[in-house]
Amino acid sequence: GSFEHAYQLLTSYFAEVRLVDSDFVFDIQTTSRKDKRFTRYFWCFGHPKKTYKLLRPVIVIGKTFLKGRYRGTLLTAIAIDPNNYIFPLAFR
Repeated sequence: GSFEHAYQLLTSYFAEVRLVDSDFVFDIQTTSRKDKRFTRYFWCFGHPKKTYKLLRPVIVIGKTFLKGRYRGTLLTAIAIDPNNYIFPLAFR
């Protein structure tokens, strides 16, 4: 599919995630109500919010630049759980 179609699906995708994770948080920002051009989004699963006290006291923040037709920056925040697995906290 196209980039446009993929971005149009974000709201419905996040609504589906909220059905299984009631603490899931997301925010999609667009240029205006009329135009509805995608600018950015944020999401955080409910599980990390409940388990911060179990994570190691270090948060790693990374970024990468998006290339192609839609440019921008993808920011991520992760931590390490007690089993030494990567634990995603947030993406933007």
